[in-house]
Amino acid sequence: MAGLILSVVSLLKICSACSETGQYRIFGMDFGWFGIAFFIAILCALILRQRYRWCNWIIALMMFSAAGAEARFIWIQKYEIGQWCPVCLGLAATVFLTCTAISWETLRSSTTQGAPMKSRILFIIVATLCFATGLGGSILGVKKTADAADLDLFLGKKSSPTTVYFVSDWFCPACKKAEPAIEKMVPELAKSVKVGFVDMPIHKESLNFTPYNLQFLAFEKEKYLSLRSALAKLALKTKSPGEAEVQAAVNPLGVKLRQMNYADTLFGMQSNLTVYRGFNVTATPTAIITNSKTKKSKLLVGDRDINEQAIKAAINEVGR
Repeated sequence: MAGLILSVVSLLKICSACSETGQYRIFGMDFGWFGIAFFIAILCALILRQRYRWCNWIIALMMFSAAGAEARFIWIQKYEIGQWCPVCLGLAATVFLTCTAISWETLRSSTTQGAPMKSRILFIIVATLCFATGLGGSILGVKKTADAADLDLFLGKKSSPTTVYFVSDWFCPACKKAEPAIEKMVPELAKSVKVGFVDMPIHKESLNFTPYNLQFLAFEKEKYLSLRSALAKLALKTKSPGEAEVQAAVNPLGVKLRQMNYADTLFGMQSNLTVYRGFNVTATPTAIITNSKTKKSKLLVGDRDINEQAIKAAINEVGR
């Protein structure tokens, strides 16, 4: 039950450390959904084990396989993401403690019942094979969604450990006030850090502009700021832009709209959600300055606080 609850929490992404972890998938499935399906299957086996004794073996096989997968997930957090997610660590602890309990109960009962030594050895071999299977499956199946979708949503220096996210809504008055300062500072910031633009739909109509914003951010990086400005002007005229209206707005910039597949759009929207929920953003505009090496982050909220001097000061602060 604890694993199921933690899987639901993981799916909701209410943990501040989930901003990077949430971008990974196992066989294309969100960790949260995968965990929910897995622990529901475990609960079903627990319910049926009084009637079917072989369910005990199914539970053991699944849990030791899960332990192998969790070992891979911990490795990813340590060496790829560089930060710990309490929810994921809680899930790992649940799995490892369950495996420990299963091992203790199985080996203890086999000893007290006088079972031959080879049955205990067989259990250890099977448990080890399941662990290795789970580890191997997670190595093959776990990928970062950016790799799967091949969608780069950042401007600037890709190798920089520092990322500056500008979180805004297309119909937020304060966001409109902040845009000129942001547009002016981004070219300079992009020389030394990564820059991301995140749509947070304070107004639900903002989502009508997100697919076009993602397209321009991914495929028209050199003209992105100008295209962003064109979308902002279009937002003054309509809340539900059609493709023809957007094309007309960007025609002066020599840009032709392209079709983005559903997976790319979904990835972009999920990335946006992961950022603003992961960093507990509650208002727009917000600038998130974060460093993957130092694990430090700073939020600047409101058009008055988002300026070049404050951004640069925050970059230095999180980099120490």
